[in-house]
Amino acid sequence: MWYVIWTSTGFEKKTENAVKEFSCQKRCFVPRRVLLMKRNGNWEKVEKPLFPGYFFVDTDDIEKLVIELCKVEGFNKVLTVDKEFIPLCGKDAELVERLSAKAGLFDMSEGIIEGDKIIVTKGPLMGQEGRIKKVDRHKRMAYLEFTMFNQVIHGTVGLEIVEKR
Repeated sequence: MWYVIWTSTGFEKKTENAVKEFSCQKRCFVPRRVLLMKRNGNWEKVEKPLFPGYFFVDTDDIEKLVIELCKVEGFNKVLTVDKEFIPLCGKDAELVERLSAKAGLFDMSEGIIEGDKIIVTKGPLMGQEGRIKKVDRHKRMAYLEFTMFNQVIHGTVGLEIVEKR
């Protein structure tokens, strides 16, 4: 089952590497996103954390994992609901499962705008159009809304609009 680990921002990769050594975990990853950023007049692909300060762990023994995590620098806590460790489920778990299949990488997507509707034609946002709340065509970003543990979480991912009809 997938759990969300909260760590100090900037320590995500270090904490993930420590967790990979634990026998009680099956998989873990820091979700990353690919963005296009303009540097020196050129567009370059850059990887950044999708949810800064968070990463995901698949384990069947969360209590043992928490005991091990307490020894890791940068670890804050496993996200809980009413002080109880609750695994991700439903659409949240599906999203994390899809991300884990891609080694945690949320690559650039491409799409078109028809009227006031966004249609994603390529990339991980295909079929996720309902999560898009805003598009910044100049920065080539989509602003998304996720719901995890009854909380709304905002994130940005790369989306290049190649055509407007």
